[in-house]
Amino acid sequence: MLTVRARMFLAAAGVFYLFANQTQVGWLYVMSALLAGTVLAGCWLSRGTLRHIAGERQVGSNADAEVYEGDDVNIDLTIRQDGRSSAAQLRLNESCPLAAPESKQHSMAIFIPTLPANSAVKFDYSVSLYRRGVHDFPAVKLASRAPFGFFQQRRELPISTRVLVFPEVRPLHHLDLLDRQLSPQLPRPRAGTGYEVMGVRPFRNGDSPRHIHWRSVARTGQLVSKEFADEAQPGLSLVLDLFQHPYPVTDSKHVPFEWAVKCAASIGEYARLKGYPLHIVADDDVLAAPVGAVSRWALLQYLARVQPTGIATLPRVLGRQALQTFAAVILPWPDRAIVEPLLELHRRRVEVLAVVIDPQTFPSGGLSTPSAAPLVDELRALGIETCYIRFTQDGEDWAQQLSEGALERVH
Repeated sequence: MLTVRARMFLAAAGVFYLFANQTQVGWLYVMSALLAGTVLAGCWLSRGTLRHIAGERQVGSNADAEVYEGDDVNIDLTIRQDGRSSAAQLRLNESCPLAAPESKQHSMAIFIPTLPANSAVKFDYSVSLYRRGVHDFPAVKLASRAPFGFFQQRRELPISTRVLVFPEVRPLHHLDLLDRQLSPQLPRPRAGTGYEVMGVRPFRNGDSPRHIHWRSVARTGQLVSKEFADEAQPGLSLVLDLFQHPYPVTDSKHVPFEWAVKCAASIGEYARLKGYPLHIVADDDVLAAPVGAVSRWALLQYLARVQPTGIATLPRVLGRQALQTFAAVILPWPDRAIVEPLLELHRRRVEVLAVVIDPQTFPSGGLSTPSAAPLVDELRALGIETCYIRFTQDGEDWAQQLSEGALERVH
């Protein structure tokens, strides 16, 4: 692409040529040819300036290391010239999706005066991981005006780099849902190998004849087996609302759903330390959750990727999935339709904790954003244990609200 300098040289060459035609002075022809020839030489010499440039990027000291939102990591960017000729006047633009949008690391301009043949130059910078999720670095934008600044060569240099950032996990000092009773004393409200009969089901091959429910057999004429509550170690269901609520559009990470993910990760970590099997309940159409009890790694992998893009409401999701003895229901949006499903869980002897996040208190909230306080009051009035999470400008620890929130009341 022609630069302003090249246009000025060509314009000057044209002016000299016009004067030469009018005056027939020879040196004016020479000046015109010299200016035009310099531009043509620059065009020839600039060809392929960026053709043999390659690069690589390394995030952190170990590519397999776990990284969490809020961690500080070092990024190494190496630019190489693999061709036999040197490159000069290289301008690079490195965009880092891991950095905060307002930070200088989010978009950086780098200048390399010269890059000899078969050589490399290395840059490193530190960044604080701003947000959880799967982050792909965009291509590095290269530009050069070598050798004379007459033509600008541009190229995008793809350096494939994908980073999975886990959500922030903060230690919880207390969670009444999992602290108030010893786990072996609580049967799970699901089929298992205990002694408490919770219902009947059709007889299956392998069932013990001693478990046949003869009254049902006499009534229906078909073999029916008793179903027992599982009195083994009770588990915790982490229930996530992935419905696409009308969240305000913002580049900030301080939004209700991001806080919901962090709360879920911290509750899951607390349950793991307490020895409770952990299960994920969410809209599988958005992101299929692992079946059965999940490991810490599987939980973090899921929470790092999940986004609120579902079309199924949380009451609908709860209606088609079984829950464990304990259930932590994370609500990033105050939808009153969840009240009746939570009451139903309460009636079925599921120990429920509703974690309600108030979107109106966040920086992107406003008078048009609904407040969660009325929902919190209603749930507590109905006897459902509820934790009220609010964003505060003084930087109050949300983990502290999570640990103590079920004990406070909304005024």
